[in-house]
Amino acid sequence: MEKERSFIGSMFKWMFILFNLFMLALVYMSQTSTDESSALVTFGAGLGIAMLAGMWLMGAIVLGWFTYITRVKD
Repeated sequence: MEKERSFIGSMFKWMFILFNLFMLALVYMSQTSTDESSALVTFGAGLGIAMLAGMWLMGAIVLGWFTYITRVKD
């Protein structure tokens, strides 16, 4: 019989999945919403996307760690 995750483990797993999908959508929307009319706008958009990528990395590390420690152990 296969063991299942606890409620907390399942919650962290789904939070991890949904967070990654949400951040992917945010990065995609921020890339398509810039019109690149000037160098300053392009620079600002690049900074914004870099900040989103940094938040994505930090969130994925934290939620991934919680997902890992709440996994099913043999």
